[in-house]
Amino acid sequence: PDPYLYYCHFRQGRETLRRRMIRPLSQALRLAVSTIGMGMRLLVAGKPRARGLAERLGDLPTAGCPIGRPVMIRWDDHQIPFIEAADDDDLAAALGIVHGHLRWGQLELMRHLATGRISELVGPGGREIDHLLRLFDFGAAVPRIHAVMPPATRRWLDRFVDGLNHVVETASAPPHELRAFGLTRTPWTAADVLTLGRMVSADFAWTLWPAMLACRRSDAAWPALWQRFLAAGVAPPARLGGHAEALLARLARAGSNVVAVAGRRSASGAPLLANDTHLGITLPNPWLIVGYRTPDHAAVGQMVPGIPALGLGRNADLAWGGANLQSANSDLFDVGGAATTRDAQPWRSRWWPAGTLTVRRAAIGPIVSDSRFLRGKPGETVALAWTGHQVSDELTALLATARATTWRQARTALRDFNVSALAVVCATTEGRIGRITATRLPRRPASPPPDLVLSADRVWTEMVPARDLPVETDPDDGVIVAANNRSDDPTPTPLGFLFSADDRAERLRALIGTGVTPGDLADGQRDVHMASAIALRDTVLAAVARLGLDQEAKPDHRRALAALADWDGRFDAGSAGALACHLTATHLLSRLAPGPRRPAYDALRRVPALLIDDLRKANDTIARAVLAQALDRAGRGVRRFGRWGDLHRLQPMHPFGHVPVIGGWFRTVDWPADGSIDTICQTAHPHTATRHATPFGAVSRFVCDLADPDDNRFVLLGGQDGWLGSSTFADQLPLWRDGAMIRVPLTPAAVAQSFPHQTVLMP
Repeated sequence: PDPYLYYCHFRQGRETLRRRMIRPLSQALRLAVSTIGMGMRLLVAGKPRARGLAERLGDLPTAGCPIGRPVMIRWDDHQIPFIEAADDDDLAAALGIVHGHLRWGQLELMRHLATGRISELVGPGGREIDHLLRLFDFGAAVPRIHAVMPPATRRWLDRFVDGLNHVVETASAPPHELRAFGLTRTPWTAADVLTLGRMVSADFAWTLWPAMLACRRSDAAWPALWQRFLAAGVAPPARLGGHAEALLARLARAGSNVVAVAGRRSASGAPLLANDTHLGITLPNPWLIVGYRTPDHAAVGQMVPGIPALGLGRNADLAWGGANLQSANSDLFDVGGAATTRDAQPWRSRWWPAGTLTVRRAAIGPIVSDSRFLRGKPGETVALAWTGHQVSDELTALLATARATTWRQARTALRDFNVSALAVVCATTEGRIGRITATRLPRRPASPPPDLVLSADRVWTEMVPARDLPVETDPDDGVIVAANNRSDDPTPTPLGFLFSADDRAERLRALIGTGVTPGDLADGQRDVHMASAIALRDTVLAAVARLGLDQEAKPDHRRALAALADWDGRFDAGSAGALACHLTATHLLSRLAPGPRRPAYDALRRVPALLIDDLRKANDTIARAVLAQALDRAGRGVRRFGRWGDLHRLQPMHPFGHVPVIGGWFRTVDWPADGSIDTICQTAHPHTATRHATPFGAVSRFVCDLADPDDNRFVLLGGQDGWLGSSTFADQLPLWRDGAMIRVPLTPAAVAQSFPHQTVLMP
């Protein structure tokens, strides 16, 4: 009889109808429009034409360049450039020209991602991704960052943009992506580059949150689960569901291994350094290999397309690499009824009417719970606090690191670094090795957070800069390893609470003996042993013996047990034991972590440890039932697939490769994949019993010996050129598969020998 109650029931019913029926139908319609529209656009644009190296180098606009004096660019057969310039102004402009020449199409896609304008490219199916990206607000601090840059850095950035725009404005033809997306030649600005830098520095924790928040909303046991996850020191996800969550996996720099070996343990007597980076597996590769020289400095290394500084590499005296620190640079806060600002931003889409996207902000930061991917509990208004929304100057830090010649100079260069949070490992010709904690962190209580979403009274009030965070120098054992694992160094504030397992770090240490060579480190980057998977296997076999399940007569059951018993812990593509272990874990997961708990387990990438704990806590009746079923189903999977690589695939491809029917034009290889979630050669994957491609893992490798300025080896999962149809678009894939690397020297004589193709840029 109460009219207000009737009104409440009506509102609740209307919201349920909208959420469960109308919204999914609208999303499906928008996605269908995008898929059909992109398919038609690609069909009209046609299949990319094959182009050889000579033709691609001929595409480079060499006249009227924004330089003061001629610049020589030498190229090797993989289209890796070595730039020889008269001064820094010309070098920065030449780097911009190289980035534009090699990755113009990729850069345009990245610029639209950074500003939340994907729908302008792919249609209305990108609306929710655009909303999520705008909530993250990558460009929030960019005007202030540009204002406080030292004049020399600002000039370097401006000259890089001049070079990039020279290609955009004068190249004879735009790349295939611009034709397919219907884009015009749009000049770049310094703000575009800085916003891009913030996007590629996205926080690893964001990839964790969608599955965790979903579990928090719907699992009554969440408080106990949260404490379990904290106790395990959970890690970033191996699997994400949905387009937006998969996008987060590619944005957040959530992996990598880096090793420095002191001279007393190397064959040459000088320090060695090896770095392999783990990112989203896509083409073009997320890195470029570049070398350069001016009269006062020279370096070789890897650059993120669109970012005018080396991210890792070496000069004559110092080598450096990095691994994601997985520190707590972000927090979620429930701001309740706190005042918020509301910004209705214009949204444009192909094949769909224009509209607006509402972005709300509180004093703490953007209200990310407005995205369906990051919703809190009913009634919560969840805001994001991220150190990347604060002013910091990573470009100056990276440029100074590339010029550093001593450990002290490298540490000084990174003293104010912020995002993305890195463990930077260095080796010098002085004979020193060290690790720098390169980030800025809020000062927090030492105790773990009580929940994933915190109350507003825990908001950040003080920051601890990189210069006050731990460093490690010249350890007694002569080895420094960083592999996203927890550090035991005392800190003025907790570095974080969610770290990767120790599998990769411990395995890397175990592989390093004495008389180490660069070849040994390169071989180690391909290692696929996973200790936590062996621990799960041993727990399963012990429980099977205790419960008498080893007497089971079903052939599939016995087939799984035999494969597990014979397994050596290596996720080789040809291993039946690796397949049996993965399938057993998958089917145990479906029984021991049902409902929303399963994606949370999967996202946390501690499945072996969590399943071991669950099996030990289960009574004999439950353990017998779940093990019998899991082994029977795993045996059927072993019978069907046979080997790990028949289930687990490596399929690096251009984003166009995901378009139905004609996507095959843009696909490269479909290979059996070595590796797994926490192997050194990381190829992350979902816990699934169906054939799948790895979405995230190792994408580049770098090894160098400080005894020889020319002993620098690189390889990319893919190729150097981003131009579809180019002979160097994916030419390094066979090298990657075979464990070969490309030598990129530093000395002038060796450069002249290794880079036979020449281009001269003229003013």
